[in-house]
Amino acid sequence: MDTASAIIRNNYSEVLYSFGKDLQSAVDTALQKYLIDLITSEIARLRKRELIFEAKFKFDYKSFSQLMAEDEEFVIDTEKNVSRMWESDMAEWEFCHKGIDDWTKKLRNILMMS
Repeated sequence: MDTASAIIRNNYSEVLYSFGKDLQSAVDTALQKYLIDLITSEIARLRKRELIFEAKFKFDYKSFSQLMAEDEEFVIDTEKNVSRMWESDMAEWEFCHKGIDDWTKKLRNILMMS
């Protein structure tokens, strides 16, 4: 396990000790809660962006990308009736979709450490 150092204010450690709490476990718990908050905020931000694409193209990412790869008529219809910039949208959508997956895995790992 890799470790890093941090300076904890004396008044914080004194209060922890008055409750009989271990400084290391308190820091670990605080960091875990903080990271959970950061990650869930990022997942929510990416999901919000992903929902915009789902509304625009009327598909989830997986279905849309599969149709774009396999159905030439669907591509033509999308370019004509929805967006000529679908490739740019799809790249950003993929970033959001994969980001949600990646952050969800990191969140799962953090939750499993407790």
